[in-house]
Amino acid sequence: MASRKKADEEKLKRRRLARFRFKRLVHVVICNRYWIGEIEDREIGNNVTRNVAVIDRRLTHKGTLTIIVRKEKKILNSPPEERTEEKRRLLRVVLRKIECLQELTVEQLDDIAGCATFEYYEPGRVILREGHHPNAVYFLANGEVVVSRLRWDSIYRTYNDTPCGTRARGQMFGEIALLHDCPRTATCTTATDCELLCLYRTDFERILKCTLLERWRQLQLALARFDYFKYWTNDQVRECCLLSRIVAFESHQKLPVDVDERYAYFVLSGQCMILQCLTVSQRNGTYRLLPIGANESSTAKQTSTGANDPKQANVELRFIDVGTFSCGSVFGLGEAMPHRMVVARNRVQCLVIPRDWLFEKQQNVGNTWQRIRIKLDMTIQRERLFELFVRDQHWQRYRKTLVREFVRRNPRQNPTQLADVPIMCRVEQGEV
Repeated sequence: MASRKKADEEKLKRRRLARFRFKRLVHVVICNRYWIGEIEDREIGNNVTRNVAVIDRRLTHKGTLTIIVRKEKKILNSPPEERTEEKRRLLRVVLRKIECLQELTVEQLDDIAGCATFEYYEPGRVILREGHHPNAVYFLANGEVVVSRLRWDSIYRTYNDTPCGTRARGQMFGEIALLHDCPRTATCTTATDCELLCLYRTDFERILKCTLLERWRQLQLALARFDYFKYWTNDQVRECCLLSRIVAFESHQKLPVDVDERYAYFVLSGQCMILQCLTVSQRNGTYRLLPIGANESSTAKQTSTGANDPKQANVELRFIDVGTFSCGSVFGLGEAMPHRMVVARNRVQCLVIPRDWLFEKQQNVGNTWQRIRIKLDMTIQRERLFELFVRDQHWQRYRKTLVREFVRRNPRQNPTQLADVPIMCRVEQGEV
C-alpha cells in the first residue's frame, strides 16, 4: 500500500513537472515569436545552426535589448545578489544606450544594473492602469506604448479611454505616480512587441527620485518663463515635463534644426544667430542668385575653373547673418530652412519640446504655433537678402574706388608707425 502511494506521488510529481516545463516553453515561444516572424521564410530551413545564424544576422539592427543580446537578458533575469561587478559592467553599457538614462552618473547606472529586471509584453497588454497603486517605473528598450486617460463623454454620460500620447524606445514612463506619491495618472498599453526594464519602487526612491525631482523642478521653472504656457492646465504642464528636456549648446555649435524636425526650441539663455547661405554667381561685376536646388559639387567645380577662365561665371557661397534668437525666442516650428542654419553665438540653453505634441489641439489654441511659423517665414526671404547683398557689394566697390582715387590725387607719405600709437588707443574694447 505504501509503495503504491509512493508511486502515485512520483507519477503526480512527474506530471506537474512536465506541465511546468510545457508552460515555460510556451511562455518562451510567446516572448520570442515576433523575432522569428520577421525572418523571411525562404531563409529558414532544417539546419538549426544555419537558422540561428540567419536570425542573429537579420536582427542586429533591432533595439537596445534584442534576442541576440542573450547574455544581458540572462543577467537581468537573474537575482540581484548573483550579479557580479563584471556583469554589472556589461549592463551599464546597455543602460547607457537608453536615451532617458544617458545623463545619469556611473554610480546610478551601476545601482540600476544591480537591481533592474527585464520584462517582455506582446501587443495589446496593459502595463499600467489609471487609478491603480504604483509599484514600479519602466524604461522602454524596444517597441511603442500608447498612453491613454479616461475622459468624460457628456453625450453618452460615460468615461472613455482616450489616447493622449505615446512612449517610444529610450523613454521612461510610470514615474509620475512615484514622484508625487499618487495613483497612476494614465493607462499604458503596448502597441507593439515591447521590451522593458523594470525598476521597483524601493530601488527607484533610492536611486532616481531625487534626480528626477530636480529635473522636474527645472523643467517647470523653464516653462514658467514663457507666456505661451501661462494658461496651460496642470495635466498639460505635467505631460510637457515628461516629454521635454533642457539642452545646452556651446559657442559656435550648430543647432540641429534643419536636420531633426521633431522638436521645437525655446531659448532660455544665450543667443543664436541665423545664417543664410546664398549661392551667387558673379560675372563682370554682375551678380545673380542661383536656385536652391543647384548642385554644390558642380558649384565648387565652377568656382575652381572660373579663376582661370575670365568668361566663366564665378559661383560663390555667401553666408549672411540675418538675425538673432535671444532669450524668450522660439524656433523649429516647421519654418522653411532652405540653405539656412542656426548657430549659437555663445553658450545657449534651450527647452526642447516635441513638435507633434505641441501642435495638438489642446496645446495649440488659436493656432499659435502656425502664426509664429508664418511670421518667421515672412521675416527672412532669400530674394530680399540677395538685394541687400548686391547693394552692399556695390557700396564696398564704390568705397574702394573712392579711396584709391583720393590716394592717387594726394600721394602723401605717412611716417606713422604702430609703435607711435598710444597703447590705450590700441586696446580693443570688449563687451562686459
